[in-house]
Amino acid sequence: MLFARAACAVGAQALVAAVFALRSSPTPWHDAEPWLPVYGTLIDAGCLALLWRLTRREGFRLFDLVGFERTRLVRDLLLGVALIPACLVFILGGVYAGWLVYGSLTPPYLSGPLPLPAALYGGADMAVHLGADRADDL
Repeated sequence: MLFARAACAVGAQALVAAVFALRSSPTPWHDAEPWLPVYGTLIDAGCLALLWRLTRREGFRLFDLVGFERTRLVRDLLLGVALIPACLVFILGGVYAGWLVYGSLTPPYLSGPLPLPAALYGGADMAVHLGADRADDL
């Protein structure tokens, strides 16, 4: 499962790039980049399908992975707070590594111009993910 999300991301972008290649695009991989907010759903679906399959093989349900135990609440909160600085080190390390390699602190290319329905769907999908992240914090 360690590399499953990356593999699903490459597969989803390859699927969108194949659509652009079939439409005779000279640069199908680059043309697929702005569609990340849309094919991100394919990435999530692929990861959930793989998790479902692996949990079935282990003999329990996917829902069993989500649990709440009051006895572990304080420990989990402290672990979450302790992991924030470590995560920031890696995030900022990646930003400054890009600065060393490319010579500028430009933000990553996350989205480009999309047709209105795709842009609305991508925005709604991101809002759902942000809402789910906030719900996890509660």
